[in-house]
Amino acid sequence: MKNKIFLVVAVLFALLTACTNDDQNFDDYEYSAVYFAYQFPVRTITLGEDIFDTSLDNEHKCKIMGTLGGVYKNDKEVTIDVSVANSLTSNLLFSNGGDQIVAMPANYYTLLSNKIVIPKGQITGGVEVQLTDAFFADPLAIKKTYVIPLQMTKVVNADSILSGKALVANPLRPLSSDWSIAPKDYVFYAIKYVNPWDGFYLRRGKDTFVGNNGNTALNRVETRHNTYVEKDQVNRINTLSMKTIDFPVTIKDKAGANINFNLVLTFDDKDNCTITGNNNSQFTASGTGKFVRKGEKNSWGNKDRDALYLDYKVNFQDFSVATKDTLVLRDRGVTAELFTPVVK
Repeated sequence: MKNKIFLVVAVLFALLTACTNDDQNFDDYEYSAVYFAYQFPVRTITLGEDIFDTSLDNEHKCKIMGTLGGVYKNDKEVTIDVSVANSLTSNLLFSNGGDQIVAMPANYYTLLSNKIVIPKGQITGGVEVQLTDAFFADPLAIKKTYVIPLQMTKVVNADSILSGKALVANPLRPLSSDWSIAPKDYVFYAIKYVNPWDGFYLRRGKDTFVGNNGNTALNRVETRHNTYVEKDQVNRINTLSMKTIDFPVTIKDKAGANINFNLVLTFDDKDNCTITGNNNSQFTASGTGKFVRKGEKNSWGNKDRDALYLDYKVNFQDFSVATKDTLVLRDRGVTAELFTPVVK
């Protein structure tokens, strides 16, 4: 009996020790190829800080990435020649009814190389783009307007470039009906930017209303201050230029109806700002403010948060309102974007 028990234990031990996880090696595909994995991305240059690393952004740079496919492990340095192909963007829109796709003017950027290098051991690599002051001075650069159209022309240490298979004699690259196999050898790399003060803010403060021409019936004070800052009013502040932002404001009149208007904040190099109206004939505005990094201590999430402190006065026909605002930065609001080009 003891011998039988010993035999069973020995067999189980042998089975268990045999069940080890060895590293599995897979064969590569028959061919390797390079391509652009994301052909229609929108890159937002995020000036200032965010939860992700913005060091490249603050150098006014970005990187256009290429990808190697068909291998499980890259044991060579792969080099891809690229060239700017502005003609590919002709007569294309960002979407149906959308804005025209415009090839970025040559004086707006510099490609820091004419090659994409994918290092040994990796399957992606990129070429850096240096944006110039001319790009940031263009009012259209704050929205989806310009693309850098790059095309792969040659590769070393990979078998091919995914250039697609056309169905017609003169195919349009973005037009899927022209291809049986879509080409992935090109990218329309759209670039826009937001300045350091752009983002979503949590707003609290006090509004002091005074009736004009002695109309004291319009006098009142309203305080906006929830127990928890996370519950305060959310305001989206938008980039107008490198140094100016658009601040949409809503107040209520005596009857409780909303009055909407927009203020323009213009910043200096020390994060001080002046506050004016946006040339709306219905009101005038003046004031000052300051953006303070980590100015709100132990704020939402028990962390120090960036904040805007504003003191301004707005004059309407029947009344004026003097406001002191604290706006605590919630997030920058920058998200990944893609677009699908269509023929104009």
